[in-house]
This record gives sequence, structure tokens and C-alpha cells, in this order.
Amino acid sequence: MNQSSPVNENLLKRRLTELEAAGSWAPDVLPGLERFIRTADDYDLFRVNPLQYASANGLGEEDGIELFVHAAKAGLFEMDWLLICAYCPQVAGSFRELDQVHPRFQCAFCNALNDVALDDYIQVAFTVSNGVRDIAFRHPERLSVEDYYLRYHFAKGFRPPHGLTREQIVAALSRGFADIEAQQQQSFEFDVTAGRFEVMDLSHKLLLVFFVGGEQAEPQRTLVHLESGRFVVLDRPTEPRDMVLGDGTFSFRQTADLRPGKHTVAIENRTGDPGRLWFLQYPLGFEAHRVEYEPFLSGKRLLLTPSFGELYKTQLVDEAESLTISDMTYLFTDLKDSTPLYESVGDVNAYFLVRQHFDILNTIIRERAGTIVKTIGDAVMAGFEHPQDAVRAAIEMIEELSKFNQTASRPLGLKVGVHRGRAIAVRLNDRIDYFGQDVNIAARVQGLADVNEVCITETVMEAPGVHESVANRVVSREYENLKGIGQKMEIHRLAISQMQE
Repeated sequence: MNQSSPVNENLLKRRLTELEAAGSWAPDVLPGLERFIRTADDYDLFRVNPLQYASANGLGEEDGIELFVHAAKAGLFEMDWLLICAYCPQVAGSFRELDQVHPRFQCAFCNALNDVALDDYIQVAFTVSNGVRDIAFRHPERLSVEDYYLRYHFAKGFRPPHGLTREQIVAALSRGFADIEAQQQQSFEFDVTAGRFEVMDLSHKLLLVFFVGGEQAEPQRTLVHLESGRFVVLDRPTEPRDMVLGDGTFSFRQTADLRPGKHTVAIENRTGDPGRLWFLQYPLGFEAHRVEYEPFLSGKRLLLTPSFGELYKTQLVDEAESLTISDMTYLFTDLKDSTPLYESVGDVNAYFLVRQHFDILNTIIRERAGTIVKTIGDAVMAGFEHPQDAVRAAIEMIEELSKFNQTASRPLGLKVGVHRGRAIAVRLNDRIDYFGQDVNIAARVQGLADVNEVCITETVMEAPGVHESVANRVVSREYENLKGIGQKMEIHRLAISQMQE
């Protein structure tokens, strides 16, 4: 697709200058981004995946995320939280703010019921600002009906099942597209086979499902009126139908039964807007499976990006909602005997030492792709996407503090606990916080640690890369009762008594 319009030169220059001042960028990064904005295909500038952009342009993933987070803040791109159906590649919702994301929804494309989490079917993508360069996908009503469905409504990067390509699976299921202008009628002829035949109009969020079975029938005809908010089927009764198909639960809003054979569907558009139709045939026995994607920026990973928290403090979970995180690693720290520290060196000196300790921890957490969720007195709660990053950070914290202690007026001892599990993200005191049983376990695991010791749960120890991270170190294993958990947990103790090369 060709460029829709030229860039706004003055605005592009101002916003690139603002982006340049926002960070220390490698020499080729900003010229590469400017070239991308100027020359890329309209579709490539629509819902950009920063991980794919980074891979294509020789950047690390974290660098790619940082670039687009800052570029969105500078107004070069707009950041969208995409709510993706788990059972089809439909973008069920696109939101500019996190507090608009509602993870419990019914997909208009396939009628599946969804309850998604921040780490699986909530994607974050970036579209070039229409003030900088207008693109065709800002105007979906002008797109061809094929592009409207397959490029505007479909999420990028989905992996079709059974090793098929995207083109192959569309060819296997699609029976045609059509635009029907307001107050017009068209007829369509199909050879309908056993299974499920669907008539879809996403411009009106409508889906009509025919369940096809039984003996071959004489030629059939169905007259459908497209009216505001509904299909009206004149030749046969329709009803809602709830079903479990494969991995998903579907609540089809409008269904009818049909016998296989020649079938004419006549559709009269009685609305004031064009109808955008897609006809699909699913074979008998077709079962829905959870859609897989190429690596993308998940909502969880963005929340764990420090620059996002710093630049977008208003991007918070709706107070009435909570968003699930299925897999996150929690790290808790605490200083040993901090109360006597204040008594022995005084409040001012003690606070100065504690602040230096926070600076050391914050630097390590950021370098290991984590983020500080909150501080609680002299303690820190941090979150990580990957367990091995949390474990490496825990080790480095104690090692760096041992260096710091060589010149400090009073040595500091750190205790660290690491656990992995589920949580819910909620809005609390104008920031995002995490709650749940696994968060509580992480805090209590930290309470088991001695000074200069990291306590790690079994779920963390078994994660990829963790055994390599603790290689050549003494690790002891024991079973501990954690208050409020109700069962013993396997805990691995890692003592960091001195710097180890």
C-alpha cells in the first residue's frame, strides 16, 4: 500500500528533537526511526510491534521498547492497548489508556467469551501519529473490505495452526467478501457443506451462524435484512446458542440450522451505512484453539518497563477493575536491623545510607529489566518478567552492597526473597500495585532469609536460566512453613558471603 500523504515536516522535526533530548540514543537509532516514518508502508506504520522493529533494525528488545515508549510521549506515535480475542486473531478493542481496558469481553468476530490476562492477550502497539503522517488505516471505512477484515481487524503476528500460512488459512475458510451500500440488496450463491457457515458484518458487530448438517437438500434460499443492531432472517427461525468448541466457550447470539447443498443468501441493507460482509465456512469438527503469536510487547512487560511508569503516571488500571497477570516474578528485599541503624548513627545519616542503598538496588533492578513496584520503609518490592533476571538481580544487590560497605560509615545487610506466580494489577494511591497469594508468598519468603542471603522458591529455581545463574554457588534446600499458606514450601537458600567471580 502506498503512502497516503506526506509527512508534516515541521511537526516531525519538532517531535524528533524532543525525542532526541529524552534519552541517550545510539547514533543510528533516531535517523532509522525518521526513515521508517517517512518511507514505510502504511500498514507497517499501523500497530507497530516494537520487538519486531527492534529485531529488524539491530536493536535489543529493551532498546526497542524504550524507543517507542519515548516516541509516543514525544507525539511521534500513539500507544494502543490492544485487546485480542484468545480464539481468533481479532482485535476486539483498541484503547489509548490502560484504565479503559476491560479483560472480560465477548468477541464480535467469533462470539467467544474471553477473560484475558496482561501477559497473554493484551498487546501494546504503536501507530504513527496522524499529525505526523496520515495513513490509510486511520480511515477504516475507506479500506477495501478485504483489508478492513484481514489487516485492520486482525492482529499482526498471529501464527495460524497446523503449519499453515495466514494466506492459506484465509483461503481455506473464506467464501468471499462484499460491500453492500445503504438501502441496496445483493444475492450470493454458495455450495454449503457440513459444519458451520457464517455471515459476518463487523461494521455493525453482527454474526449470523448457520449450523449445517443432515442430508443433502434441494437448493435453499435465505433472505436477510441488515437492520440497525441486528440481522433479521425471514426464511427460518434463529436463536442464541451456547457451546464449548475446543478450548473455548462460545455464546453465539444468532444461529439457525441449515442442510448442506446449494444456498442463496439475499441480503438487503436497510441501514444508513454500508454493510461490510465476510462469508466463512468452517468444516465439520472444526475446534477452536488458543491463538499463538510472534513475540510482542505484552501489557505485563510494558508495566515492568521503568520508563513507562515514569512517563505515563496517569496510565492506571480502572479502580473498578483488576487485570490478571498469569506469570510474574516478585522480588522483596529488606535491610537487617534498620531500626538500630537509626538509633546508632542518627536519622539524617541513617536516611542517607538507606537512600544510597535504594539507588544501588534501583540501578540493578533496571539493568535486569525489572521495575520497582513500591518501597515499604526500608524494603523494596520489584517485579520481573523472567525469573532468571530476578535471581541475578538478587545476587548482584548483595554483592554491590558488600562493595558499598567497604567505604560506608555503617555496613548494611540485605535479605532477599524471590517467588513466581499469579497476581492481579490494581490501582492504589495513583500507582499500579500487585496483590494475590503469590505476592504474599514472595514477601514471606523474604522473611525467611538471613542477612546476605537469597531465598528462592521451587517455582523460581525450576525456571529456565536459574540453575545457570546460581552455578558454582552453595545452595541449600529445605522445607519451610509459611504463615497463612497452609502447607510447607520448598525453599532454596543462597548465601552470598563475599564477592564471587
